[in-house]
Amino acid sequence: MKFASAVLHAFWAVCATATSIEIENVQQFQTSFDRIKRGAIVNDVFEISPSLKPLTKEPEDKCPPCFNCNLPNFECTQFSQCNSFTGFCECRDGYGGNDCSEPLCGSLSDGNENRPKRKDPVCACKPGWGGINCNMCEEDNVCDAFVPEGLKGTCYKSGIVVNKLHQMCDVTNKKIVAILDGKIPQATFSCNKTAGSCDFQFWIDQKESFYCDLDKCAFEYDLAKNTTHYNCEQMACKCLPETMLCGEAGSIDISDFLTETIKGPGDFTCDVGDKTCRFSEPSMNELISSVFGDPYITLHCKSGECIHKSEIPGYDLPDKGRLTWSNLLLIILVAVVCVSLVAGSLYNISQSALFKPSGGYEPVNGELNVLNENFTPTVLSFENISYKVRNGAQVLNGINGLVKPMECLAIMGGSGAGKTTLLDILAGKNKDGHIQGDIYVNGNRLSPHDFKKIVGFVDQEDHLIPTLTVYETVLNSALLRLPRSMTMRAKQTRVIEVLSELRILGIKDRVIGSDFQRGISGGEKRRVSIACEMVTSPSILFLDEPTSGLDAYNARNVIECLVKLSRDFERTIVFTIHQPRSNIVSLFDKLILLSEGDLIYSGDMIKCNDFFSKNGYTIPLGYNIADYLIDVTVDHKKLIKVNSTSTGSDLENLAGLESEEQDLHSRFLSTRTTSDLDTTSEWAHLALHRDEYNSYNKISGDDEEETVIQVQNKLPTLFKESVLQSELNDEILALKNSPLKFEVNAQYKKASFITQVSVLSSRTFKNLYRNPKLLLTHYILSLIMGGFCGYLYYDVKNDISGFQNRLGLFFFLLSLFGFSSLTGLHTFASERIIFIRERANNYYHPFSYYLTKLLCDVVPLRVLPPVILISIAYPLVGLTMEHNGFLKAIMVLVLFNVAISIEILIVGILIRDPGTSTMTGVLVLLFSILFAGLFINSEEIKSQIKIFEWISLFHYAYEALSINEVKDLILKEKKYGLSIEVPGAVILSTFGFNVSAFWDDIVYLVGWLSAFIVLGYIFLHYLAVEKR
Repeated sequence: MKFASAVLHAFWAVCATATSIEIENVQQFQTSFDRIKRGAIVNDVFEISPSLKPLTKEPEDKCPPCFNCNLPNFECTQFSQCNSFTGFCECRDGYGGNDCSEPLCGSLSDGNENRPKRKDPVCACKPGWGGINCNMCEEDNVCDAFVPEGLKGTCYKSGIVVNKLHQMCDVTNKKIVAILDGKIPQATFSCNKTAGSCDFQFWIDQKESFYCDLDKCAFEYDLAKNTTHYNCEQMACKCLPETMLCGEAGSIDISDFLTETIKGPGDFTCDVGDKTCRFSEPSMNELISSVFGDPYITLHCKSGECIHKSEIPGYDLPDKGRLTWSNLLLIILVAVVCVSLVAGSLYNISQSALFKPSGGYEPVNGELNVLNENFTPTVLSFENISYKVRNGAQVLNGINGLVKPMECLAIMGGSGAGKTTLLDILAGKNKDGHIQGDIYVNGNRLSPHDFKKIVGFVDQEDHLIPTLTVYETVLNSALLRLPRSMTMRAKQTRVIEVLSELRILGIKDRVIGSDFQRGISGGEKRRVSIACEMVTSPSILFLDEPTSGLDAYNARNVIECLVKLSRDFERTIVFTIHQPRSNIVSLFDKLILLSEGDLIYSGDMIKCNDFFSKNGYTIPLGYNIADYLIDVTVDHKKLIKVNSTSTGSDLENLAGLESEEQDLHSRFLSTRTTSDLDTTSEWAHLALHRDEYNSYNKISGDDEEETVIQVQNKLPTLFKESVLQSELNDEILALKNSPLKFEVNAQYKKASFITQVSVLSSRTFKNLYRNPKLLLTHYILSLIMGGFCGYLYYDVKNDISGFQNRLGLFFFLLSLFGFSSLTGLHTFASERIIFIRERANNYYHPFSYYLTKLLCDVVPLRVLPPVILISIAYPLVGLTMEHNGFLKAIMVLVLFNVAISIEILIVGILIRDPGTSTMTGVLVLLFSILFAGLFINSEEIKSQIKIFEWISLFHYAYEALSINEVKDLILKEKKYGLSIEVPGAVILSTFGFNVSAFWDDIVYLVGWLSAFIVLGYIFLHYLAVEKR
């Protein structure tokens, strides 16, 4: 109504002031004007205001007062609100300036603060916007900014107010248009349904004249008749000073008329179909009827309001989509593709040599030449080998030795003598401490890289894959380490030869076994470990305690095999051993005897007895020489405790007990304890063997009742001053001065990267095939949980409870797969020691193992289970199939499951202890779950801990799954007689999710997956290494 009244007054005023326009019935117009004027509350309101006449110009140097709407001289136009704190007006949409009197251009979506003021007579609106001040939408795409992010907005143009409607109207009263003679009368009209108010502005040639505000409005529409009807009880209008009709020079001023006469009610009715409207207000209607003969002002209006499609009046929610044949075919296609990939992979891997039955192989002439060319009889010599650990303790002191081809060198000594340390140094193992000394091969010093090519190392513990057979275990070593130029048949033949040499050919088809699966015996396992090294035909073979944990029979069998290998194939064998039986000692060619890091003897085993006998150490009749040597060297640096009154003369006094010498010796040996501090009774034994010691040093203080003395044994000095040491030094020096020709075959190349991956993949699948519990558990669990979730959430509804059920389902699925990834900790923990051993022995490059781990462990356990589960649950629950929702859900779950499993794998790489790694993995998952978006709103997370959300894989996956399912969903709920319709995206936004971030979440998942893959390899490469 306000709009029609204002338009009528405006056009009437224009008619009265346009002297160039002829009026047919001047008398009638004057009569009507006088009658309305008399009815006005204030007379003479139509007189031209003297204040609009030209005034004297103010001095230019006088500064105008600053605008402050709190002062009575300043007013906010358009009935805008004054901010009492700032003194500035809070303008309505499309208006700016200090007093909100200037129209803004651009677009409504930019916001008033970002919109430019109109500089030209007509606004240049952004594409998709129209109207005098660019408030009216014209295209759907410009409305995206008015709906939750990620949704598509709709420009609703029917003229029914939904939330806040903007209209642009042209006056269509013929007489009014004719009187203006080309000047276009227009009005902008907007209504706010929530506030129950409307406002409009009257324009002539896009220049605003006056504006009105309507309150207490009721909005009605009839979709059957296609009409709208808005009625507002209150109406108020005001002029813009110095504009046409409102005091412009030469124009009348209707300011007081508008202010005092127009009170309402206003009525605005439109036909939605043809866009014709009418506006009426009692005072306005009377003037229009009297002057122009029309009962009210008529308009032609265009409208535009940005809303979501679900808000359109009369919009019917579509029925929930049902599973179609195309959807069913898509699910079947996904299943077929997965089965085909699995079948193809299994077929290719089955062609590997590890899956072919073992048998006898006869190589073609020349097939083993490459292997023979790599072998050169080798003399291993070393001098002045010393080792000091980080805390400064000296472990080895100047060890010398030499061993030739066809010889076995045994390193012997008591516990803590330094046997294993010396063996590790000779084998080129990584040590944490400081190493000194030189190692020569045929008198040549080799680089560590070349040295590792000619040696093999068998650890004290047998770390073998329990599900492989003996033949497969040794073949695995052959395929990875033998020259790539050798044929497959030659490699298989070499495996059979080694098994035959070690006398384990008869058990080649038996599995290794474990604590939970019966397999081969301990001695057989030891020979399998030796076979894995011997298959590469190393020039030097090192073994750490090859008889440890074996019974006497199996211990001798192992040593006999080593001796046979050394003599029949010109190999150099070096091993440590602890107190062997006499029949094993007889097999040694060379012996190095250590005691607390000092060299007691180094040379031929056959000369050992003579050396000790000549120096006063006669082996008792029937006594094992190995036991005797350990006995005389175990107290090399002994500590004894004596009374403070005892002196060195006590030794001489005790020495006189010659008659009781043998009994005293036997009594001591039978009653000796393992205590580090001997009692005073040991002085008697010391007296008997006083010549064995060079000196003794006082350890404790003088004031103590008992004194601790360290007695220095002279055994190391005996050897250093012996002829045997001189001969050994001369032999080592001769080799250094005249080294034998020795070249590492440069053409010797092990398996290629592709071959390594293929062999490791075959081995992994063989392991999964023979121990399928973990794999089947994942698959069966996926089948069961897919059916259970389908039953629990069957045919979920499009309402608020259905929304809750959807989010609950997604959270459960992510939690299920997240905690299932903890099984990777156990898998890697059981493989860690095998990987470290094989890496140290140059089986393969670490990246080959890592890639195989991803392909053969992560893919079967982390890719297929979510595909199985979601393929069952998705159609049963009735989740959306639109916009490839099914494929997107699979993509999200697979990316999440793979990424989280590699994240947990990194935890297993970093933390060796299984219990600690499991606890850490659980904490990582719980923190990730906490910031997923269900337990705390993303917008409520403090910036200081926002990083936990950024690194939460659960957050990205949970948000992506929710967006994929709910973004386009319209939820309809009816409670207590009220019907509520709300887009699912609105609720997601309330939860703190960004509903347009689906592909951003995918990018983040891919990014974190890539980062975890890189970090996993870096940690594996640098941390999972052998340190001895």
